[in-house]
Amino acid sequence: MHALIATDGSEVSIDAAKQGVALLRPTRITLLTVADTSIAEDSGAGGFEGNLLSPAESERAREAILEEGKEESADTARAIGADPDIVERKVVEGASGQMIIHSADEVDADVIVVGSHGHGFLARVLIGSVSEYVVRHSTRPVLVVRHEDHDTDGD
Repeated sequence: MHALIATDGSEVSIDAAKQGVALLRPTRITLLTVADTSIAEDSGAGGFEGNLLSPAESERAREAILEEGKEESADTARAIGADPDIVERKVVEGASGQMIIHSADEVDADVIVVGSHGHGFLARVLIGSVSEYVVRHSTRPVLVVRHEDHDTDGD
């Protein structure tokens, strides 16, 4: 079984990766980090003064974001403790939900594993949810691992 595991290096995604590997016992793993490099793009937000970042600054910011994505992927790879020979790490740029689905199709994954913060309905409506997007739009099976926040008292 080939599992594509989406990770952003957060506790939620690392927990999902660990649980997904333990449950599915995949023979091949693609760890995917989607880097949001849109903040490094010239947006023209500087108004009459021009772009906020020079092209060189924009490229340096993009490279820093991609490097951070590689580190997040490496952190997850270490945390899951899988045989390195079956793990491929990928960092892609774009919208998280769309790129997770696209990458799963590209590598022909049997299943997609994503974490969820476990926010309620109202939070999902207001801020959206990558895991919900993937579940609704993927044609592949999706394992959503809900993260339990142990810092709350259940209120």
